[in-house]
Amino acid sequence: MELFPNSRVILSLGGLHITWYAVLILTGVVIAYLLAQKSMKKWGYSSSVLEDYVIPMMVLSILGARLYYVIFEWEFYAAHPDQIIAIWNGGLAIYGGLIVGVLYSIWYFRKNRISVLRMFDCIMPGVMVAQAFGRWGNFMNQEAFGKIVSESYYDVFPAFIKDQMWIQGAYREPTFLYESVGNLLGFAFITLIFRKKFYRHRGDCGFMYCVWYGLLRFFVEGLRTDSLMIGSLRVSQLVSLALVLVGVLGLSGLLHKWFHWYQKPVLLFDLDGTLQDSRELVFETVRQVFAKMKSEKQLSQDELYAFFGPTLEVSFGKYFAQEQIPEAIELYQKINFDLHDSLLKPIPHAFETISALKEEGYLMAIVSNKRTPAALHGLQIVHLDAYFDIVLGAEKLPEPKPSASGLIEACNLLDTGHDDVIYIGDNATDIRCAKNMAAFSVGFTEDPRQKEAMEKEHPCRVIQDLRELLELCKEERAWSDNTIW
Repeated sequence: MELFPNSRVILSLGGLHITWYAVLILTGVVIAYLLAQKSMKKWGYSSSVLEDYVIPMMVLSILGARLYYVIFEWEFYAAHPDQIIAIWNGGLAIYGGLIVGVLYSIWYFRKNRISVLRMFDCIMPGVMVAQAFGRWGNFMNQEAFGKIVSESYYDVFPAFIKDQMWIQGAYREPTFLYESVGNLLGFAFITLIFRKKFYRHRGDCGFMYCVWYGLLRFFVEGLRTDSLMIGSLRVSQLVSLALVLVGVLGLSGLLHKWFHWYQKPVLLFDLDGTLQDSRELVFETVRQVFAKMKSEKQLSQDELYAFFGPTLEVSFGKYFAQEQIPEAIELYQKINFDLHDSLLKPIPHAFETISALKEEGYLMAIVSNKRTPAALHGLQIVHLDAYFDIVLGAEKLPEPKPSASGLIEACNLLDTGHDDVIYIGDNATDIRCAKNMAAFSVGFTEDPRQKEAMEKEHPCRVIQDLRELLELCKEERAWSDNTIW
């Protein structure tokens, strides 16, 4: 075993060599993976989505990068076929890896019913970090360098950079460093500024990557003296210009219109307070429960309002001992069911809105913390039962709201992905639920108290009339909360 036998190798074990090139590329990939996984978690995706994706993508991208390089250096490799697989000696072209990686990504995410453009936003900024690390792999292999420079050029650089840039009998311009720093600046710009201030269309972070990296690579490639060439043309500069063009067309929204990338949203609704007016029903039910089980307690109006949103387990847990909660819930459900016919009222314009949305082909479902039998009974009373095939009540939710698991389960039952989802609710719990998977949250309530609490959660949109949904759904936009990355 030999540690650091030369500038390219970290460790040699007999015929096995662990190179800086491989370690730095792998480090960049791991960092890009962790950055993407962070966003995926916020968007409600299982970690297995990227776990199953990253290794095949990395292998195929390396093969693509090598194939691209070999094709444009075929004269050498035709004479030395044994060197075609010797990637440890360098010779990976980033654009080849990007092309193959993008093609595999399109196939993989479509197969898993995930928006390719949303993943473009999620993954590509981190790719810039991976590329920044990869350029240091080129540095260790003494690749990706520029013209001859004087020794004084390196007066402001650390000695290890100066020493490693002595190539072919002269000091060379460190173009690898320009690109590495440029990639890190691009990552910082996209994640800290662009996606917060200028993001408009789904895929914009990916398209901004195309513009930034395309321009950066075009500039750096013009300084290099070891570029891949077609005649007198630098291959990477041609590809860079194409990349910039794709990015500009994407940022302008033209690609979305040409290829019909705007999606029809899936509409998920809360029930009480959103599609049916249950305020007096809930208030009277709670009063009767307390009259029978805790008559000495007189609930204030604020305490009655607190029953909207949380589960009954949480609400009754504030007033009853743990062993009394099941009894209180059972009594609540019986009284509530009996009072439905007399106290439940329809929300104005709910029927005409839902029937119109159904006629226009929107996928719709109910996700409520209310028990399913009571939810179905209420839908019958307000004549909306025929419009919802999927009704997820409290006992059917993997976890109660504000967990987003019920929204994800509803999408699964509708046989669709959850990238383009609007969740319409009337209280703060509903808005938090939507935000827990970065869904597009719409707040609607006729109650001033509920509205004030709901708006503190910063819904994507607040509407005053359910009929506003008819126009809202026709907007050309990404149906997700783009403040959550």
